[in-house]
Amino acid sequence: MRGLATAIMLTGVLWEAYWTTRIAFWQAQGTLPLLAFVGGLLAIAGSTAYLSQPARSPEQVSDPEPPEPLLHQRRNGHSPYNRTWPATRTRPWRRPVR
Repeated sequence: MRGLATAIMLTGVLWEAYWTTRIAFWQAQGTLPLLAFVGGLLAIAGSTAYLSQPARSPEQVSDPEPPEPLLHQRRNGHSPYNRTWPATRTRPWRRPVR
């Protein structure tokens, strides 16, 4: 699959080179050259995004880790139900009990 993405990227680069010279030197105008140019950019961007992801082994593909439950999940002391104040800090309008 990575070989296919590499081939698509290289084809997109050649496609861009062709349409860039056609637009610049032969003054190709209209919607077709513009759409062809943007399509080449999208092909390059998509294959670059795919290739920038780390490769996964077959074990990772066949046995993915189960996602953590979202209910009652805490991050850095914050509760998902109260996004303003962490649970470890007292609120400024409450005075400490003595």
